[in-house]
Amino acid sequence: MTARSATSVLAALVVALGLVAGCGSTEPQARPPLPPPPRTVFSPEPGTPAPSPAPTEVASPSSGSSTAVPTPAPSPTPSTTPTRAAAPLVVVDPGHSGRSIRSTDRATGLRDVDYPNYPEIYETFDVSTCVATGLRADGYRVTLTKRRALDSVSLADRARVANEGRAALAISVHDDHSQGPAFQATYSQRGVKRGGAYHAMYRGTGTKRTVFRDADVAKASEAAAATIARERTRAQGRPVSVRENTFTGRPPLEPGNLALVQLLAKVPWVYDEAGARSGSSTTRAMSIATEEAYAKGLLLGVEAAVPLATGRVPQPSVGVRQLRSCLVTAAEPGDGRATRPARYRPAT
Repeated sequence: MTARSATSVLAALVVALGLVAGCGSTEPQARPPLPPPPRTVFSPEPGTPAPSPAPTEVASPSSGSSTAVPTPAPSPTPSTTPTRAAAPLVVVDPGHSGRSIRSTDRATGLRDVDYPNYPEIYETFDVSTCVATGLRADGYRVTLTKRRALDSVSLADRARVANEGRAALAISVHDDHSQGPAFQATYSQRGVKRGGAYHAMYRGTGTKRTVFRDADVAKASEAAAATIARERTRAQGRPVSVRENTFTGRPPLEPGNLALVQLLAKVPWVYDEAGARSGSSTTRAMSIATEEAYAKGLLLGVEAAVPLATGRVPQPSVGVRQLRSCLVTAAEPGDGRATRPARYRPAT
């Protein structure tokens, strides 16, 4: 090979090497995107727990900063505390009205009559509101038929509260200052069996005579009345009997053997009475201790008659423990509309 030929070969080799070096340029090269990985859909077998979700950022109540807190997976077992929407609704009906009521129930034509009765109107409101507070503390939904002791609400409107709410149970709370403490009673919508049969439960005479005919509600009311009587007996330390009421010979009340509010109700309703006379006085207020025993019997009776979905509330419950303090507080400021006369305040 001549020197000229060698030079030509060397030049060609340099050009070839330059082309190879150009392939290693540092300039970014466009690359086709990689196809996405196939999507995995989690489809667990029956009985297989789902994977725990990722932590969720929540604000810390103490510092205001965000802290990663894992969101718990749904529990496979029911919660021990039912939601308010799922809890039974109980209607508590404090006896009597702040002014006299004289009206006519449209559906039956019966006279709807109520009136003030002192000091019962204050006592039963105190007991009712504290029973309601206790039931709520124990997991129940509760509606009162009155907002204040001296509110005036017809018996038909009281029944409507329970009917429209589809209450699991309603109770009326009364006491009787013409009767001593030995008189303690509950009344159901079925009455008491005598001679192997139940009396018709009714109000009114002639064309207005109205009989309570809902057999299922009557049976439920009968069972609840017996349960509440049992729990009141334990709490009050006196026998509480299931009785049949009477309104005959008490004008202007319609004659019959069933409270009008129970007659107009479409839900189980238990009417409660407690003898409240103290010595020879028919106007002396019940003591806090007497109110507390009455309230405790009612609260425990309702909870036994209408248990929560999770079962009976363990005792002594939060609701029971707050009764006395609730009653003391309720008696102090009055009823929210007018100052309660001192003579109608229970002795502590």
